[in-house]
Amino acid sequence: MDFARNAAMIMVLALVGCTPLDVRVPPGFDLSGEWVLDETASDAPLDLDAIRLREDRNVVRGRQTDAAASAAFVVQDFPVLSAKRLRIEQSVDSVGIRYDDAIYRDVSWGLRERDFWQVRAGWEEGALVVRSSRGEVKGVERFTLSEAHSRLRVAVRVDTAAEDVYAVRFFRRR
Repeated sequence: MDFARNAAMIMVLALVGCTPLDVRVPPGFDLSGEWVLDETASDAPLDLDAIRLREDRNVVRGRQTDAAASAAFVVQDFPVLSAKRLRIEQSVDSVGIRYDDAIYRDVSWGLRERDFWQVRAGWEEGALVVRSSRGEVKGVERFTLSEAHSRLRVAVRVDTAAEDVYAVRFFRRR
């Protein structure tokens, strides 16, 4: 009897941890426009050379076996980590983000497959949340507006088979 009760409790806790994202845009939440990086408020850029050196050591030691799950690819897969400017177009069912006038990314609400990535996007506690996964790599981007919608905070957490990355970037609406 205790086993069944414990198993049921574990299932409930697992479901609570995987809360679905709402696909309805909160009233007044509009990311549209041009955003410029606030370098003084943002975390320092990632040191990719240092990451590669640490991962090379882990490969030699046998602690890392999946080269595709390298933290060195995080900037490529999550371009907000290195962008100095974002140009965003928002509609009722998606956002289009251009990073530094180079990379363009379209994110639709709900679950989508994109370039070997499974991407789930929607709203949670007033923030746009984008959860991405590919193999052992799992990333979460959380876009939060503040200061009368003139400041954008983007918190990024990426868990890889090698090294985990966490950074917060702040942008000001131009």
